Amino acid sequence: MPREFPEPFTFFRGELKLLQPKSHKVSVDLVLFLSFIRGIRKNFKVADLGAGFGFLSISLAKKYPLVEIFAVERDPLMVDIFRRNLSENRIGNVKVFEADIKEIREVFQRGIFNVVLANPPFFPKAYRGKNPYHFEQDTDLKDFIEASSYLLKDGGSFYLMIPSFRLKEALLKCEEVNLPPREMRVVYPKLSKEAKIVFIRCRKNLKGPIKVEKPLIINEEDGSYTDEVKNILESYL
Repeated sequence: MPREFPEPFTFFRGELKLLQPKSHKVSVDLVLFLSFIRGIRKNFKVADLGAGFGFLSISLAKKYPLVEIFAVERDPLMVDIFRRNLSENRIGNVKVFEADIKEIREVFQRGIFNVVLANPPFFPKAYRGKNPYHFEQDTDLKDFIEASSYLLKDGGSFYLMIPSFRLKEALLKCEEVNLPPREMRVVYPKLSKEAKIVFIRCRKNLKGPIKVEKPLIINEEDGSYTDEVKNILESYL
């Protein structure tokens, strides 16, 4: 076991235990993203693109044990940690594919998934950051969106988590590849702060108006979590 992963970190009152690298830990934003992913039914096929060490896939697998989840991750280290996390949590309904999303057509057939999830690196290539989990390297937001369109059935849902400053870019690209945005929720660090994150749900070839939900506020002004966030952190599983 690598030294940087001495003990699993627990989530949801100990219901989930995950090894996570120091360079790419679960943020509260990602936990809240789970609460935006709805409408998953028995026997659905779900794809998790850029799945990292498995937080989204494993959390959903625990909540929906009759769903098949196919996680795509190209980093060998992350894939290794992911598989350890599956074993640690005794998860049997997740399959991990070590693959690049730009080569998704070589891994899966077109239009076989009911749901696709993506939490791409937040910062575009122009920012030139070194951490590949936070800054785009040789893949970008466009690649994630195009892969999701290819994978989804008509009417299927694409759930995307992006920083607020990339909202326009994401909406335009989703429309371009037949993923019209249908629901959106904006996340704020505090009521007094500007927006930080946006959650988007698109539906493959299913046009209509966008429903913008009430804002999700993470912290009170004193830094404590709001009641809604506390409820999500405590009761998701």
